Amino acid sequence: MRSEDQALAEKRQIKDRRSRPTPFLSRYTLVGRRRNARRQGEAVNYYVDRYEWRYLIMITLIMIFCLLDYWLSVKIFQWGGSELNLFMSNMVKSKRVLLAFVKLGITFAGLVFLLFHKNFKVFGVLKTYIVFYYIFTVYLALVLYEFYAFLAIRRAASPV
Repeated sequence: MRSEDQALAEKRQIKDRRSRPTPFLSRYTLVGRRRNARRQGEAVNYYVDRYEWRYLIMITLIMIFCLLDYWLSVKIFQWGGSELNLFMSNMVKSKRVLLAFVKLGITFAGLVFLLFHKNFKVFGVLKTYIVFYYIFTVYLALVLYEFYAFLAIRRAASPV
C-alpha cells in the first residue's frame, strides 16, 4: 500500500501550494488564518494574513498624532509662528487641505507598508515592527513639542 501512495503522489498534476512563501498580497490578506510562520526556516521575512491588535492600535495612535501635528502646525503658523521647511511653509500658507491629505496619506501608506512587512528585518539587522515604536515615539515627542510651542505663542500673543 505504501508504494501505491507514492505512485499517486507522483502522478499529481497540481503543484504543491506550499512550495513557495506567502505572497505580499493574496486573496487571504486580512481574512486568512495565518498569524505566524508555520514552516521551519521562516523565522524572519514572511507575511501573515492576520495582525495583532497592538499594531492596529499603534497605527491609529500614530495617525491621531499625525493629525494633531498638522492641526498644531497650522495653529502655530496662524498665531505668528514660522515653518523652517520652505515646502511645508508654502503648503501651510496656501494649500492646507491638500497638505492635510498629502501628510495623512503618505503617513498612512507608510504605516500600512510597515504593517505588511512587520516580520521582516531592515538591512538584515532590525525587525521592522520595532520601527512602529520609533515612529510612535518621534510623533509623541513632536506633538508634545508643538503643543508646548503652541501654548507659548498663544500666551505671548494674548493681552495680559
